[in-house]
Formats: sequence, C-alpha cells, structure tokens
Amino acid sequence: MSIINRNSKTTSYFSLQYLLAGVWNPERIKTVEFEKALLESGLDFSQINVAEKGFTLNRSQPSQLQVKIESPGPQVTTLQVISQNPQYDLGMFCRDAEAVTESFQRTWPADHYQILTMTGKIHHLYSSQTHAFKYLWENRLGQVSSDFQALGRRPVAGGGLRLLMPPHSVEGAAPVSIELRIESFLRETNKLFVETVFTWPRPQVINKGETFEPQQAMEAVEQFAANEVWNFISERLDSGQ
Repeated sequence: MSIINRNSKTTSYFSLQYLLAGVWNPERIKTVEFEKALLESGLDFSQINVAEKGFTLNRSQPSQLQVKIESPGPQVTTLQVISQNPQYDLGMFCRDAEAVTESFQRTWPADHYQILTMTGKIHHLYSSQTHAFKYLWENRLGQVSSDFQALGRRPVAGGGLRLLMPPHSVEGAAPVSIELRIESFLRETNKLFVETVFTWPRPQVINKGETFEPQQAMEAVEQFAANEVWNFISERLDSGQ
C-alpha cells in the first residue's frame, strides 16, 4: 500500500486570473451593473469592498467565492476569480468563472479584449501514513534524517520542494510556465500539500462574440496536477523511471 493515498485527494483552493491590456471604468454605477449581471447569471454576492483602484466581491454560500477587479498599473487590469476551501468541484468553479467573465464582457463591452497573461492555480491535499515531509525526504528523495544534524541538531517540523518550469509548448499547445510547491502541510503534518500554477505568457485576443473559456485553462491545470504531478510525487528517484 502506498504511503501517500491518491484517493484521499481534496481540493483546498481554485483561482484564475487574467491580466488584461487597457483600463476599466471604476465608476460605482458600473460595479452595480456588474453585480446585476452576475446575479442574472446566478451569482449572488453578499459583500463588496471598494478601493481606489478596484473592488472585491465576496460570497460565502453555497461555496466561498471572491471576484477581484483592479488596475495594478498603467493601462492594465486584472480580473481574478478565487475559491478558498471550496465546497464544490472544479466543474462548478469553472461554471462560476464563466459567469464572471461573461458578466465582465457584458458590463464593459469591447470589440476585443487582449489577455496579456493568464494564470490558473489549484491546491490539493493528500493524506499520508507518516509525516509528509519524512515521506518526501526519505522515501521520495532517498535522503536520511541524520542530514539535518548539520543544522545545529534543531528539529525540522516540515519542508518540501519548489519547482519552476519555464514556458514550454507540448504537442502544439500554447506555451505555459509551471510552478509547483510540494510540501508537508504544517497544520496537519500527515497531509501533503501540492500547489500547481500554470501561467500562459503569450498574449491572446478575445474578439467580440468569443468567450474567455476558463474551463479549458483550469482543466489543464487539474489534469497536470492529477497525473504528471502525482507521478512525480509517488515515484522514487532511484526507481530507474
């Protein structure tokens, strides 16, 4: 039996962010129109926080959802959809993200939208039969616990790996850079925390009548995390694979 249980996977975070060229209209009347468009799409937000260069909408039921629109710099706008500790699956998050992007297009219509970068992020947790860092260090990396004596014989409560993969295209798909964090979950040390981040750096244009297609992006992140990342976690470096 594997020390890390693949079937124990739970999702603790979804997010999708678009960096758009251009400036959006921050007038209150437009944010009200945006909220109305969201409500017509089935998304009801109970709280709005307005700042000088943006605003944030928050919802707690039926699953936590946050929508942020802001202008972080000259001539750029970010549109971000976040679900912390989601009580639903990826499919429902993508449905909400589609409603957000379509409502954005209805509220701030344009002949085309230029997406400078797009970033999707997912957090997974896996259960382990032992301390998750012990598994990473000894079972996955083939190291020994005595290595840490060089650090002054201090106890090591946790740790992990961080991997950065530069933009790369596979089988003709759009180039994507990938960042991974694989580490012990400090609040529950028998859980392994995995963060998978995809960033599409190549600008793309969404023409009038087209959609942002958030589901396609998020499913790419999920599939990579559930397959390639899992294979990396579960295979020993000295296994010859």
